[in-house]
Amino acid sequence: MLKLKKRGEYWHVNGTFTTPKGSIKVRESTGTSSKKDAEAYLNHKLEQLKNHANGISDITFYEASLAYINEKQSIHENDAQRIGLLNDFFAKQYLSRITGSSFSDFVTNEIPKAKASTVNRYRSSLCSILNHAKHNTPLQHINKIPSRKVPTSKPRYLSFEEQELLLNAYSPLLRPLIHTLCFQGCRVGEALRLQWADLDLDKRRINIWETKNGDFRSVPMHPRVFEILRSINRERKGHLFVTQMGVPYCYIHKPNGSPIKTAHGTALKEAGITNFKVHNWRSHWASNMALKGANTYELMALGGWRSSSSVEHYVRLNPDGLANAINRLD
Repeated sequence: MLKLKKRGEYWHVNGTFTTPKGSIKVRESTGTSSKKDAEAYLNHKLEQLKNHANGISDITFYEASLAYINEKQSIHENDAQRIGLLNDFFAKQYLSRITGSSFSDFVTNEIPKAKASTVNRYRSSLCSILNHAKHNTPLQHINKIPSRKVPTSKPRYLSFEEQELLLNAYSPLLRPLIHTLCFQGCRVGEALRLQWADLDLDKRRINIWETKNGDFRSVPMHPRVFEILRSINRERKGHLFVTQMGVPYCYIHKPNGSPIKTAHGTALKEAGITNFKVHNWRSHWASNMALKGANTYELMALGGWRSSSSVEHYVRLNPDGLANAINRLD
């Protein structure tokens, strides 16, 4: 039988837990001076021992995240940042104790000002680790972590006049990258990872190998992208888009700011445009494609979306396309 006993500052668990295969001696600190927290520790220890006796394992989040990372060939820096913050909060917690309520506590304590979409990204990283542990150890118990409801925002796009004004406001060095975002619809990260070897200027194609969902795609090169890329006057090897120092661009926030975001802000002021972020070029592209008649499949294939629900709000911008469809009936 396990009991709590105060020793010095902290409560300790002492005693013997009996199983059909023998007894397990327990003598360990709860790490807390609060009796209430110590009792919760004792209850979880009993649950863990019962699971062990029944062949059910229960590992800590730190152990699960380490196994998850080690099995991956690579971890995107954004995923690594999220997993690091999750570990700061959940490291010593057993997976069976991580619930929707405890995830809400994480949000309140670690990312209180985060939008629902950002919270869901952390949830996705958390669930990936939990599901990985469950896959490797089927008897591991995990709880459902509810997602946050994200309202569908109105697509942000520019008029043709605003588009041209803003494109011309960028510095010549950055224009090739921005033209690629504007006319190809790729994600910022996808564009920044492009290599010269990924281009086929003869066939006018772009091969996008490193994508958000892991599915590569090969897409036709827009004429304006072709013209501006072939005009780049430097050795055609390594990264396609580099700074004046020859270093690949980085979009993530740094203490001294992001070169792309800084240049984008300057271009917005010069063009007199507000409420348009760098990643809005993708929304601008999809919106204009839909307005010009692109269907759901075309948007998904060209833009690299897996789900039709991700592009439906763009397609709905063009009711004339639906009229053309219904008028096909005799």
